[in-house]
Amino acid sequence: MKRKQEKTGVIYILTNPSIPEYVKIGYTKDVKERLRTLNASPVAPTRFRAYATYDVYEELEDKKVHKLIDTINPELRSVENVNGRIRKREFFQMSKEQAYTLFECIAEISGTKDRLHLIKATENDMKEEQEATEIREMKLNRHHFKDIEFYSSLTNKDYYTKTSSEGTLSIFEKETNKEVPNNSTPSKKQIVLQALKDLGENANEGLTLYQLEHRLEKKICSKQ
Repeated sequence: MKRKQEKTGVIYILTNPSIPEYVKIGYTKDVKERLRTLNASPVAPTRFRAYATYDVYEELEDKKVHKLIDTINPELRSVENVNGRIRKREFFQMSKEQAYTLFECIAEISGTKDRLHLIKATENDMKEEQEATEIREMKLNRHHFKDIEFYSSLTNKDYYTKTSSEGTLSIFEKETNKEVPNNSTPSKKQIVLQALKDLGENANEGLTLYQLEHRLEKKICSKQ
């Protein structure tokens, strides 16, 4: 009797509300760990989330999906030039619904619909999508984060923020006027997170620095 094959991982469809016109399609053995790694970046405006997964029994099966999309329309793939070398990325210009329809067709043709899983958005996911829309509108209107001052009990220090014309966020210690570096301990994200908690806001470490800053700005401005 042939032993039942065990899955090695999944092909995922990831979305990020900051780039709703793109989806990320790739392979991983652990979706939660992949998301943790992606969302650990201090420059990511908002978090990635898993929209759907498809169970696979061999590694790197996502390459077949990439090849299929490239064959249909190579213009959909995000490509960048790194030191003269073309690098094809895992981002494709299509909506999450279009990507899921593609997976659905593959599953139906191969008789493997039981492997395809659509992941329902949580209340937090929907809240973050709304925040991302607000942040995108701020950038489009060139109204970036407001310069604010805040206190964080994590370090027992006062801080102030500044944003560049491109929307890049910087945090400074008020006493020394020195910018908090990206690799600081505690991190900028931890400092802002604690500032939010100090103001009674229910926030968690899973949010990005930009999401935390957006919430902190709204909290402070509402008290003025």
